[in-house]
Parts: sequence; C-alpha cells; structure tokens
Amino acid sequence: MITEPKLAKPGAGLPFAEWAVAKYIMLPRLLKNTDKDKALDSFAQESKQILTIVGQLSSENLSKRRLIPRLRGLEDSSRYWSVAMTLQHLVIVGDSMRQVILQLSSGIKPPKPVRTADVKPDSSLDIENILKDFEQMSEQFLKETAAADIEAFPQLMHAHPWFGPLNARQWLIFAAPHQKIHHKQIEVIIDRL
Repeated sequence: MITEPKLAKPGAGLPFAEWAVAKYIMLPRLLKNTDKDKALDSFAQESKQILTIVGQLSSENLSKRRLIPRLRGLEDSSRYWSVAMTLQHLVIVGDSMRQVILQLSSGIKPPKPVRTADVKPDSSLDIENILKDFEQMSEQFLKETAAADIEAFPQLMHAHPWFGPLNARQWLIFAAPHQKIHHKQIEVIIDRL
C-alpha cells in the first residue's frame, strides 16, 4: 500500500513571495497586455497541447498518481495527483470560470465564493471519460465566453481566492495561465510514469 505524502491542506495558497509577485507584477502585466482574442487563443492552444500530450496515455497511466516537486503557481496540496486528476481539476475550474464569466458579463454577481478546496479532484474519478470531459469543457468554454460581452459590466467583480476581485474580462484572461500551470504539472507527472 502506498502511503499518502504529507502535504499542506487545500487552500493553503502559494508561498508569500511567489503570491506577491504573481498578484502585483505578473497578473497586472498579463491584464494590461492581453485582449479577449488573445485570451481565447491562448486558452485554445493550451487545451490543444494538453490533449495532444495526454491522448496517447493508457487508462493505467492516466490514473497513476505521482508526487512531483512544487511548481510555480501550484499549491502544495496539488503535488500528488495523477494526469486524470489534473484533467478533472481543469474541468472543474474551467466550468466554474465559464459560469463566473457569463454571469459577470450578464450583470449578475455570482452567489458562491470561489474556494480552492472546492476545485480539488477526486482520486476515484471516471478515467474512461476524462479526456472527453476535458475536451467538452474546453469547447464549451471557448464557444460561450467568445460570445459573452466581457466589457459590459467592468465594475462587477467576483473574488478569486488568491488574487481578489476580478471582472469578467480579467477572469477570461486568467483562464489560459491557469491551464498552462497544470499543463506543466501534467508534463512533470508524465516524466515520472
């Protein structure tokens, strides 16, 4: 029996210096230099690249959990996942971000706060459908957010658990970098299979 490693609890966040650089330097630069089309294209490219690298994995390899070093932008509690768990997290977060973006774009304040612990995957997930679920999430995200008027209510915001209040445009711009962090995580997990 494999012993679970002792990791920080979900929601513990990033080390302070890393969080501060991300919040006060990287995120503002990203928001300044990214428009809607670039954000959508980046999200599409990340999804495509992820599907390419995971598409040839067996169900067994999709489900093998591996302990990886903590990567920049990755919470400690997320270091002992399988590729399938990482994909499930991306589906959960992608669907949640899409809903937040659509609500904010329609002038509706999302009622539920976003909590990191709520978007962690379940190790007993459905391996057989995870690739299809990820692909469907990506397609729905791109289709629906492309049609949304993300500039309609720029003052209406919903709090990100690490970065504070974001409007619809900011949530959309943040989506691809989130995918990129977990794309790297998937690559590191695959290297350890």
